[in-house]
Amino acid sequence: MSLRSPLYSQRKPLLAVVALLGTGFLIIALLGYYAAHASVRDHMLKTLYLNLLIGVLVTLAVLAILYRLINHYQQRIDAQSTLDSLTELPNRRGFDLLAVQALHEAQREPKPLTALLVELDDFKRLDTTHGHIVSDQLLSGFARDLSDSLRHSDIVCRWSTDTFVVLLKDTDGQTGLKIAEKIRQHIERQRYFCSGKQLLATISIGLTTLQDNDTLHSLLSRTDHALQRARQTGSNRTCVEMPHSSYE
Repeated sequence: MSLRSPLYSQRKPLLAVVALLGTGFLIIALLGYYAAHASVRDHMLKTLYLNLLIGVLVTLAVLAILYRLINHYQQRIDAQSTLDSLTELPNRRGFDLLAVQALHEAQREPKPLTALLVELDDFKRLDTTHGHIVSDQLLSGFARDLSDSLRHSDIVCRWSTDTFVVLLKDTDGQTGLKIAEKIRQHIERQRYFCSGKQLLATISIGLTTLQDNDTLHSLLSRTDHALQRARQTGSNRTCVEMPHSSYE
């Protein structure tokens, strides 16, 4: 599911150019050999073999270098396509790849899994009041604090402008609620210094747990509904959506 870069599509043309150059070199050498007098053919034959050997080695070296360069740039482009440039967290594309695997593992074991949708409260107002640079710094600092509050095994990504999604692996609903509240209270106590301004931030969280028949869509639908209730009931709180509920 990786994006293919222009460099990737140029692999075959590069190989074709190298092959054509090698073939042309061989044809010219053979024509020169057969056009020469018999007295110098033996000497030319030895020279031809030596040149062919050198040509093959050089061609192989060039192909190896080109292949490594193309793979290097392809990996960089693939990484950039799954990471959010501001927060350096996985974006929605990256989350899809990680989440599908996490759901598969949790349902196969089976093991509990808790999903959170975390949204910065009143972010649009902060953005309008203080500007994009300040709001970007706030987002970057919040993303760092959110990541630091989680285990390395958990999954966190930037879902939209001011919303982040978290999958807590091997975590049931009761434990997930404690973690969510710990995160919410931690952010509430933070002070974010952005372009010389001190900002306070609060978050609203929607929470649900994975069920046997869940898809990623149904899981996130329940989590989003819980987040909507958190916003509608005053923000800066965590709301839980019952697992049996379904919002398509």
